[in-house]
Amino acid sequence: MTQNEALDKFIILLSQWNKKINLVQAGTMLAAFERHIKDSLQIQNYLDKDSFVIDVGSGAGLPGIVLSIAGFSVVLCEKNFKKSVFLREVKSKLDLNCEIFNGDVFDLVVSGEQKAKAVLISRAFGSLLKLLEVMEKLNVSRGIFHKGESFEMEIDEAKQEFDFDYKENQSITNKKSVILSISNVRRK
Repeated sequence: MTQNEALDKFIILLSQWNKKINLVQAGTMLAAFERHIKDSLQIQNYLDKDSFVIDVGSGAGLPGIVLSIAGFSVVLCEKNFKKSVFLREVKSKLDLNCEIFNGDVFDLVVSGEQKAKAVLISRAFGSLLKLLEVMEKLNVSRGIFHKGESFEMEIDEAKQEFDFDYKENQSITNKKSVILSISNVRRK
């Protein structure tokens, strides 16, 4: 199966399951490729090909499933059991090489070999402060996060507790959004 075929099958599964459990806003399915797939794929521009990607709050598998289809080593962390069942179904139907962790991300164990290449990603997990707390707990040195127009306030809030380096990258799918690349995180 080609990457495009896998992405098409993923959109079909997402649409089918979205009718049963709330994975994404129903109205966004009309432009699923632009709104979800293209938005998720842009993350690969900030990853090394051998990155070990930890997708926090995977939900609908965005961006983790999409990056797995693109060939990245991914663990999808999802606390909600029903959403984890969806992720397992997608993994099985698309024969993906990814892991699914159903539980609290703070309980995830990242091995030494994985840690060296680990990058935390998130599309809609929580505030930047919360994401930095996850990075600290998992001892992950890099993060790449989708952030909306309030990203500057989130940076200011996070700077109250952490020092970190960051780069704002304009989102290719939304002029009001950025992809934040975070590194060198240390608590104050």
